Amino acid sequence: MNETLIAPTQPGERINEIDIIRGLALFGILMVNMSFFKYPIFFDRYPTSFPSGIEQVGAWFIQLLFTGKFYAIFSFLFGLGFFIFMERTLEKGLDLIPLYRRRLFVLLGFGFIHLFFIWSGDILFTYAIIGFILLKFRNKSVQSIRKWILSLFILSTILNFLFGLINGAGEYYAGDKYPLIMQNMIEGAVKIYTQGSFFEIIGFRLINEVPYVLLGLIVWIPAVLAFFLCGLYAGKKRIFRDIPGNLPLLRKIRNTGLPIGILFMIIYSFVEGSLLPVNTLFKPALLSASNYAASIFIFPSYVSIVLIALQKEFWKRLLSPVAAAGRMALTNYLLQTIICILLFYGFGFGLYAEISVLQGIFITLVIYLVQVIWSNLWFRKFKYGPMEWFWRMLTYKRKEKFLI
Repeated sequence: MNETLIAPTQPGERINEIDIIRGLALFGILMVNMSFFKYPIFFDRYPTSFPSGIEQVGAWFIQLLFTGKFYAIFSFLFGLGFFIFMERTLEKGLDLIPLYRRRLFVLLGFGFIHLFFIWSGDILFTYAIIGFILLKFRNKSVQSIRKWILSLFILSTILNFLFGLINGAGEYYAGDKYPLIMQNMIEGAVKIYTQGSFFEIIGFRLINEVPYVLLGLIVWIPAVLAFFLCGLYAGKKRIFRDIPGNLPLLRKIRNTGLPIGILFMIIYSFVEGSLLPVNTLFKPALLSASNYAASIFIFPSYVSIVLIALQKEFWKRLLSPVAAAGRMALTNYLLQTIICILLFYGFGFGLYAEISVLQGIFITLVIYLVQVIWSNLWFRKFKYGPMEWFWRMLTYKRKEKFLI
């Protein structure tokens, strides 16, 4: 078969707006993940769990603007990317299923290594698993996909509530013993992460964290699949093929979604800030469900705001450097993990549980700015990010030109 036919997407074929949004999503994901890098997984990350004053303001800033919103955007882009991959594969007359399955198996391998041997907050493993489910929707109509999205959003909101209820039950029935139980778990995690060797940390994570992550797939699979399908839906509706022509739709999404999302975040704030008295048993359930519901409406509003802004020359120039970070999102996502575990774990600089919320925000900004700069420098000489190039090599089973 002609090698041109089996070539992956070339840089000139990319949609710049998608890369910019993906680059911005990388920043939002790191902002949220920073807490999971520097605090134990058992730590309650509610804003009121932090000391009052500037620390709590920083925690509220992350919660209200970032938590749940940017992983939704990242997931949306995965679904959109699937549509683009599917469309271009079929245009070349290739068999989509084996090619995309191989792509997913490679991603599953990356995610397995990342989750089990590097960091428990991995999303790649989950994405790969749900990607196999996404294949089943490739030929469904936009009407059918829309119904699935609505059903999955309702199901995921209910599951978030139920899992929150389970967490609340643990705190409720433990009573006065709960703070001591949590303190002991946190102290044990801090000791391992600050004093343990690389293999001791892996052992601790495999026993204490990974099972919790795998159990969470019950909630994650329908939730992420819904966002994937939103991306597939946007692809089938050709929104990114004619952004100027879809500006009225984008403004409608922004003007409708943002107020509804803000309303759910107000409910979250009232419950978390104890302005609405809620029993301990139900508080985590309401917080989890309201935050997830907010993300359903806020993430498309964020995407719409960026796409509308990019129609202006000022914003296009300002945000264009971010596209390079988005073009090598897999590389930058994994690099964020490597940088952070070296900063926080005992075999690195040992800053685990020593960094404040504001310091975490500052570190996030520095890491992200460095990634944007190095991504732009990288693409002066190379066609793909290093992990993207490797992913393509394994997917297409052919050597791919690396240098420009």
